[in-house]
Amino acid sequence: MTNQTNIYQVYRVAFNEPPLTDDSRTEFFFTSLSAIYDTFTTEQIGCKVSRLYNIGVSDGTPYQGRLCQITREAVSRKAREKPV
Repeated sequence: MTNQTNIYQVYRVAFNEPPLTDDSRTEFFFTSLSAIYDTFTTEQIGCKVSRLYNIGVSDGTPYQGRLCQITREAVSRKAREKPV
């Protein structure tokens, strides 16, 4: 059997300054644009999710705001082999 690698998309949110109290991270990764807003507020991001869709972030166009940058990134994942 051959091992295949699948390519998945994630969204990288890179803040200019750490957005969370007691957390020094400035980069976060999400599987969807709407998942970003489960963790962060519109005020923390600097725009609503509808704006990200209108800009075309889901199609690969990066968002550059005054608070953060959001880009779509490719992630490789090894495919699982089915048990025999």
